[in-house]
Amino acid sequence: MTPSPSLLVTPGPVATSPAVRAAMTADRSAAEPGMIAALRQMQTRIGALVRADAAYAVIPVPGSATQANEMVLRALPPPGATVLIVTNGAYGDWLASLCVAMGRGHRVLRSAPLEPIPPERVATVLEADTAISHVAFVHVETSSGLLNPLPEIAAICRRLGRGLIVDAVAAAGIVPLDVAHARPEAVVLSSNKGLQGPPGLAWVVTERAALERGRGFAASSSLDLFDQHQHVERTGTFRFTPPTQVLCGVAAALEELEAEGLSARSARYRENWEAAAAVLTAAGFPPLLRPPHATPIVVTVALPEDGPSPAGVTDAMAHRGYVLVPGRLAVPRTVRLGCIGALTPADTARAAEALAEVLGADPPTAAG
Repeated sequence: MTPSPSLLVTPGPVATSPAVRAAMTADRSAAEPGMIAALRQMQTRIGALVRADAAYAVIPVPGSATQANEMVLRALPPPGATVLIVTNGAYGDWLASLCVAMGRGHRVLRSAPLEPIPPERVATVLEADTAISHVAFVHVETSSGLLNPLPEIAAICRRLGRGLIVDAVAAAGIVPLDVAHARPEAVVLSSNKGLQGPPGLAWVVTERAALERGRGFAASSSLDLFDQHQHVERTGTFRFTPPTQVLCGVAAALEELEAEGLSARSARYRENWEAAAAVLTAAGFPPLLRPPHATPIVVTVALPEDGPSPAGVTDAMAHRGYVLVPGRLAVPRTVRLGCIGALTPADTARAAEALAEVLGADPPTAAG
């Protein structure tokens, strides 16, 4: 049966619950006491989610995780230093593109798109290049669903005295994070993946000492992470007008995550992934990644050589009532079926059945 309205089966934004959507229906001011209290509570919950200790600040950023990543890359590495971008997918590449856009000195260490980043290669580059002050990488690469080895890379950075910046956007709420143990300088999160909130709010969990060292580095007003932190700490609200309805939705989503529990949510997502993977495997489209390297954010499958394009798959799925996203793929001619959000195994199994039908359909005949 085709769901109505269309169901999001993407790695973000994700399907949200009725309670989250209901929380966004009222007009609010970010400066009213109830909203200030809600923001403080959200900061506490985000800090607890990633197991941050008192050495870390939790900074809300109105906007996308891309904006938050740029703020971090502006705030922490010293002028003239080099950032090592370690990538095996489209979102790691995106970190490098941010460095290019802002004129940030950087090197790119690339590895195979369906294999975890080799920590020993990171160590070799850092030992040979003393100009590198920081390492930045994506913990869970959204373009494939691949899990990268945060504990091992963090240990190398600690041993060699380099700062670590982690894009944990697709990991938060899905993969356990232990900031107090890994000791990165910054971790970037977003509201609209495993947290099951609406898009429009990102979070930076950063070492207070690192933020202080980088005071004045940003060379930007709206992208100044230090200034954002100081203002939120002092006033309980934002420097510029934030999306207040989004804040309300994220507050409700974090309440739901706390009630469900991280372990239970991860288990539900894994069941969603297994349900979709079983349908697609039976139809002849097995996942390109499997556990332990595959996280349950997406099932990634290869398209048949004579089959539709990724954009064609997206269009055909939309006609069947399911929303996919075709872009930012780690491997060309693949498609990703999202398994996170307010979904059940029955939801992802039905979506996988629709996808198998699309992939197995005869390619369209050219007119004329």
